[in-house]
Amino acid sequence: MSLQWSEESIEHGGVVLHGALSDLGNAVLVVFWAGGKPKLGTLTATLPDGTSSPLLGDRDEVYSKIIGGRLAGSRGKLALVSVNLPPDWEDGRPLIDLAKRLMGEPVE
Repeated sequence: MSLQWSEESIEHGGVVLHGALSDLGNAVLVVFWAGGKPKLGTLTATLPDGTSSPLLGDRDEVYSKIIGGRLAGSRGKLALVSVNLPPDWEDGRPLIDLAKRLMGEPVE
């Protein structure tokens, strides 16, 4: 058996933002990155009760925790979220919209 991934991409300000989600038996793993090659970024672990811990990095910690909280709460399992955005990235809306699309939620 292999992991099954759902993937989405959007373009914002000339940069392509990618996301991939895999729903495991006891956890959800989601990875976001900009550009062509996937890269691990700020990594957080969030429990369904909202408890969250940073595991790696801190640059995109707020985004990672927000997405992890939504995922863990809606799926009722551990959410591991990695976010690797360019250092000058300032607009969080495209990332949140991409996360919603991966989670099957409507995007406003």
